[in-house]
Amino acid sequence: MLKIKTKKVLAFALCSLMAASTFGTVVAEAHPHDFPPPRQEESASHSEGEVITAGIVGAVVGAVIAKNT
Repeated sequence: MLKIKTKKVLAFALCSLMAASTFGTVVAEAHPHDFPPPRQEESASHSEGEVITAGIVGAVVGAVIAKNT
C-alpha cells in the first residue's frame, strides 16, 4: 500500500512541475520583451594610403610565395 501511495504522490509532483513549466512557457511567449537590439556604429573606412599600402604588401607577399613554390 505504501508503494502505491508513494508512486501516486511522485506522479502528482511530476505532473505539477510539468504543468507549471508549461504555464510559464505560455506566459513568456504571450508577453515577449521586444526591445530593439542596440545599434552598432559603422566602422570607419580605411584611408586611401592604408588601402594602397595593403595592396603593395599583398603583392610583394604574393610574389615571394609564388617564387618559392
